[in-house]
Amino acid sequence: MKRQQSLTDVFNKKPKFVSELALDATKQSQPQPLQFEESSKMDENYLRTTCRVFKRVYNLAKRCRPFSDIEGVIELLIANGVDMGIGLHSYRTAVKIADFIGKEIKTEMFTSIIEHNLKICLLIDEDSTIARKPVVIVFLKVEDSKEPPTIFVELVELEKQDSETIYTSVMESLNNVGFTKNYLEKNLIGFCSDGASALLGRKSGVSTRIAEEFPNIIIWHCLNHHLHLVLDDSIKEIKEVNHFKIFIDKINTLFKLSCKFQLELSKISEELELEIINIGAVLGRRWAACSLRSALAVWHAYPALHHYFYSNENFGMAARLENIYFITDLALMIDILNEISLLSNALQARNIDIIKADKLVLRPIKAFQMLGKAKGPYEKKVDVIISSETFKSIKFVENNRFVGLPRERLLDTIVTNLQKKLMDCGHLKASCSQFQDRNKLQFLNFLEPDYWNIEEVLVPWKAAEEQLLVFNDIFHYQIDINDYRDFVGNVLRNSQNYAIPESVRRAKILSEQLL
Repeated sequence: MKRQQSLTDVFNKKPKFVSELALDATKQSQPQPLQFEESSKMDENYLRTTCRVFKRVYNLAKRCRPFSDIEGVIELLIANGVDMGIGLHSYRTAVKIADFIGKEIKTEMFTSIIEHNLKICLLIDEDSTIARKPVVIVFLKVEDSKEPPTIFVELVELEKQDSETIYTSVMESLNNVGFTKNYLEKNLIGFCSDGASALLGRKSGVSTRIAEEFPNIIIWHCLNHHLHLVLDDSIKEIKEVNHFKIFIDKINTLFKLSCKFQLELSKISEELELEIINIGAVLGRRWAACSLRSALAVWHAYPALHHYFYSNENFGMAARLENIYFITDLALMIDILNEISLLSNALQARNIDIIKADKLVLRPIKAFQMLGKAKGPYEKKVDVIISSETFKSIKFVENNRFVGLPRERLLDTIVTNLQKKLMDCGHLKASCSQFQDRNKLQFLNFLEPDYWNIEEVLVPWKAAEEQLLVFNDIFHYQIDINDYRDFVGNVLRNSQNYAIPESVRRAKILSEQLL
């Protein structure tokens, strides 16, 4: 059966669509004609000028230009001889026109989703306005034949920030665009947000309330936010890391808050000043790339920092940099942050899904396990740079007051915390009892031949077919068993180039696009 028109086409409306909207709007503003003959005498020139204004407003909105530009655009067109009429030229009118066009596109888009019974995934995030008022931003990720669009639904202002208020506001927002409870029960596949307790709290979070209403929904904690809690959790368990973190934060505070220090640095070296600007807070709940940039800035500015502290009689800070344990710990943390930063950047890709993300998380786990057995790239450089010409002014000593990080224990803790981020039964809030013997969402893997042990696969593959029942329960979508057997057979015959039957193809699209 031929799939319906892609939703992405709705985002790329042609001027003809805008002209039709202008015509509709104009008709709505006109008195209803008493006779057909009277309607045929409608002022065509008025319609043409209205359409031109609508197109210009649409163009400004699509290019994210301020609506105050509309007056200048219309003046230019009039100066070039284009008839733009005598009204609808103010920026206030432009705002109303853009709002009208937006509502029409939004209505058509959500109507199309409902008419074609498409599966959806709910994404929400808390934020605040410029006026410091709490809001929740509601998005939907929608099944699509081309590329799954992430659609902005509404920015809802909250009276309170408790889970019940957020849940009620989100459900009301979905209902306002046409998603009834009956539709959501059949088509709402997943819910994703960051780790805020009001959103993902196990006892009374929004996710818990959603799971109560929709038992088979997959609750997913944003992996990128989850990842950045790995180091935070590790720091809490390894107290020695705090000494390293506090010292870097102290450097950041010293140079960022004091104009005097910044001026002195600029006199010493402009390059050094640029490096110091990059030193920020490290670890904790920060993007790994930011922490990595800060650690690398300290690494590159190390000799100059020591010289600055020593010449300004800040002997405590200078002594800390003279500690052999500190530069060794700095090298270790750069190697660790580099791995986590690589994973963080990979997880931010637009085409990422649960299966790919799970696969990506396995890579740094193996990398940290290997790092536990051998030194990393920056650790190997320590002995070389200490004896280099650049570092000759620093007399490194072993200061037992600040001993080095417990290397093996730190890496083991990070590996353990990363393993907790892998897919597990805990993401299936309500139906976990069905999967007591499974530590992953394995049913997704049976749609991906890369995860199969081909030598053990037979047709019919009964173990996989049992797992498809789990898929059917969660996605409310029936995979035809004969189609699946054809799919397995095709893979066994040619694992590089195989045909995918229709029901299996759509199941793969659902799992890849919505999760």
